Parts: sequence; structure tokens; C-alpha cells
Amino acid sequence: MDRKEVVVVGSGVVGLTSAVLVQERFPQVKVTVLTKSESPNTVSDVAAGIFRWGLKNPPGKPNTWALDSWNWYQQLLKTNEPDVTGISKLPAYFFSAHDASQCENDLMKSLCKVYRKCTTRELNLPQPEGKFKHGVYMHTVQIDTHLYLAYLTDRFRKAGGNIRKCEVKSFKEIQADVIVNCAGFGARFLAGDRELVPLRGQVIRVKAPWIKTALYADDTYVIPGQKHVTVGGTRQYNDWMTEVEPNDSARIWSRAVKTFPCLAEAEILGEVVGLRPHRKYPRVEVEEMFGKTVVHNYGHCGYGIMASPGTSIQAADLVKDILTSTYSKL
Repeated sequence: MDRKEVVVVGSGVVGLTSAVLVQERFPQVKVTVLTKSESPNTVSDVAAGIFRWGLKNPPGKPNTWALDSWNWYQQLLKTNEPDVTGISKLPAYFFSAHDASQCENDLMKSLCKVYRKCTTRELNLPQPEGKFKHGVYMHTVQIDTHLYLAYLTDRFRKAGGNIRKCEVKSFKEIQADVIVNCAGFGARFLAGDRELVPLRGQVIRVKAPWIKTALYADDTYVIPGQKHVTVGGTRQYNDWMTEVEPNDSARIWSRAVKTFPCLAEAEILGEVVGLRPHRKYPRVEVEEMFGKTVVHNYGHCGYGIMASPGTSIQAADLVKDILTSTYSKL
């Protein structure tokens, strides 16, 4: 019997998670990741990696992505190896000057052991005092993307997987029993999905070890990781520019320091840009293309780190159904 082969396109967080799940479920299957760019040069590396669910599920599909993703990270959190997995507990404040719905989150309330409304004193943490009328405090998780991607890569290779660096220009080029499309924004071209557009994000990374709590105040956020603190950000629809825009950095920094003066003495380490793969809903489904069986798993926008376990579990289930059907015919 010939050995079955699965090819995963893309080595961002969605691609690596999908590859890990398929390889671990099917050790007898040859799983290869094809990628143009590897960490630290992926869009996933730009993300600050906080778990705060805001992703919409497609109509008619069960809301399993959130719980599956949360449970995945909780299991990694229990290993108590944040320097290996990149996963750590993170206290976080969410403030809004406009409406309670901007900071309250019923799903997170159901998941987090610590979740409460802010006190009057806490509402005055962001400046100026009295501006922010609504706030929530919770304990969530932070995913240090550089460490986490390295962990997934190592886990995949130890399971028998292979990563090959190359640019895939068409699924026609790939010879495999199943192709898993985790190309992120690249799926616009590979899958011909014009619904997928870039949502440009630019952030500043700073050294500020005294900041241990994530701080959100409407469009301003400060998220501590293990190596640096991420200050953001921008959400620029259909903006294709991948270079750092100095004016964006100036606005981000001015707004952040004004809102959270504790940042004032931080050392700026650098600025990074990523094009989030934006569409109304992530696409997780099977499609026949060019005589190939393709399992799509892309379109997570700014929620790729957070939602990748949930959508990848579903994608791996689809791969399982295809391979099981194939094996049963042999």
C-alpha cells in the first residue's frame, strides 16, 4: 500500500497547528509543510497573542472553535513551561469611554475563572481620569508567538513531519492526497478568494518589564509578552503596505503614552507590520480544485493565534474523513 501524503501550505500558526494535528493523528501519513516564509518572518510573528474571543462563526455552524481553542491553551498552560510553549497566564483590563459592549464579553466570562467589572478606582487607570466609564478585568492567556511557533515546529518534526521552504503559486503544482490550505492572505490568490482582503496592522515593540498586565482602552492596547511589550495599533482595511509607516508609529505612541503614562520610560525596540487575512468568517471546508482535494483553513483576520486550535481541529477532522474514506476503498 502506498503511503498517503498530506501537504499543508503555510507555516504560520494555522498551518503549523493543522500540520501537528494531522501528523499526530496519522503517524503513517507523510505530512509536509510548504512555506515561503518561516518564523520569525510570518504574519503570526507580529501578533501580540492575547486570548480574547471576538471571532464570528459562519451561520449554521456550531460554536466549537472558541471552547476547543481555550481548552488547547489551557492544556499547554498546565505544563507550566512558558519558556518552551510560549503560553502563560495574563491578567488584563479592558476599558471603554463609549459603551459597555466594547469591553464586556459573555463568552470570556464563561471561560475565565477571574472575570469582573472594574471598580471606580480601576476605571481611572487610563487617562484622563473620568473619561472611561466602562471596564472589565479578567485572567486570560498570552501566547508568545515566537516561542509558540518554535514549539509547534519542534512538535511537528518530532511527530515525523517535514517542512520545505518554497513558494507555492498554484495548487496544480502539488502532488498529494490532500492539500490543507493555510496560506493566510495568500489564499486570495491560491483559492481565488476575492472576499479575502488585507487588514493592515502596525505595532510598536518596547522594553517595559514593569508592565505585567494587558491594558486595552478602546483602540489603544498594551500587551506584555515574555520578551517585549506590544503597543498598538492599526486596523487599516484593504491597505496592502507592508512597510512601517512613521506617521502611524507616531500616532500609536502618542495615544498610548497619553492613555497609559506608565509607558513613558519604555525603550522602543522596533516596529513591525502584518497584513491580517480579513474576511467575514474564517473558511474551513473541503473543495475540489484542479483535480485536487483541498481542505481550506484560512481567513482568521486578527484572531489567527487565538482561534487556530479550534479551526485546525475541524480541518484535521475533514482530513481524517477524506483519508478514512480513501483507505476504506483500498
